[in-house]
Amino acid sequence: MRRLSNLALLLVGVLYPFIVYFGMDHVSTPIFGLILGGLWLVRAPALWHQPGGRWMLGVTLVYCAVLAFGGEDDLLRWYPSLICALLLATFGLSLKFGPPMIERIARVTEPDLPPVAVRYTRKVTWLWVGFFFVNGTASGLLAKWGPLSWWTFYNGILAYSVMGVLFIGEWMLRQRLRRRINKAPMDGAAQRLLSHPWAAAAAGGYAGKLGPGMVVALAPAGRTALLRHGRAGVINELGQQAAGDDALSTPMVWRFVDVLPESARIDALLQAPLPTAPRVLGERLDGDTHVIELELPLDLACFADHFPDAPVLPGVVQIGWALELAAPRLGTPTTCRGMDALKFQRLLRPGDRIELTLRYDTVRGRLHFAYRTGDAHYSSAHLRLEGTDA
Repeated sequence: MRRLSNLALLLVGVLYPFIVYFGMDHVSTPIFGLILGGLWLVRAPALWHQPGGRWMLGVTLVYCAVLAFGGEDDLLRWYPSLICALLLATFGLSLKFGPPMIERIARVTEPDLPPVAVRYTRKVTWLWVGFFFVNGTASGLLAKWGPLSWWTFYNGILAYSVMGVLFIGEWMLRQRLRRRINKAPMDGAAQRLLSHPWAAAAAGGYAGKLGPGMVVALAPAGRTALLRHGRAGVINELGQQAAGDDALSTPMVWRFVDVLPESARIDALLQAPLPTAPRVLGERLDGDTHVIELELPLDLACFADHFPDAPVLPGVVQIGWALELAAPRLGTPTTCRGMDALKFQRLLRPGDRIELTLRYDTVRGRLHFAYRTGDAHYSSAHLRLEGTDA
């Protein structure tokens, strides 16, 4: 019931100028007052415990009573100005007696606001104080001296358009501030990581809703540690180094790379999912065989689980890559119905650079693939493809 009444009061507030404009000839002012007062009474229990809610409720009920018993049509046009005056008083008094209204709203979802965010919420509260003052004044002037059509246009369209611009602009500024707040501890964490032998370079950033993150270019010792301890082990070790004595400096998202990207791309990298495909470094055609040079990303998604302490590229992933890379080059399907001569001879690990050879036997409908580096062979097979009769 409370949600329904809140929704009804919100809709009445938004549509009020149009309700007055089109309804004055059909509904008497006392009826307007009774309906509006009834909606505020239904919402009374919720307002009773909110800051400033009691006197806001009292003022609006007095206004509704004047409408109901006074019956003057011109009074209907003062409702938007009254609401602006009440909000102006609520927001303004919160600046004097604290905490500012926007800070109270922000702490509902983020109780532990840092000092820079507290200062920001105070500025935003001042912004809304200014808006309520200007908007209420303009609405009042139109209610007193302007035509009903002008009053309706301003309160029903123009005022809400300005509010929309303010909401969007403030949201954009808030996102920038959030990135700055989350990134600030990461700068110190990145500096601490540089003293660890596993990190050649590091840069902190913001991973959106996931929080602060860190991109680390692994040194040779770090790459060796990744092979021996897995992604989780490296994150645990570097996380302790990054945090130091400040738990807030612990990155929530980690990315491992060979070389740090440009600073402008750090946030995008942290917000992107872990890669699921190899990096194609180059390719050539050797007769009827495609030779593709590949590099396995240090952050390949499957390495996290296969295996946590000793990352190895799964055989099924190797087969899947062969099918996917062959399809656009050889015109073959991306599924197979069987395989022959399947061999796994060596392990493929994070950071490995290899060659994938692909050859399609059109007569037998088979795709021949092999992963190798020079004379060293990692895996190979003959795949019987879907849609072939062989």
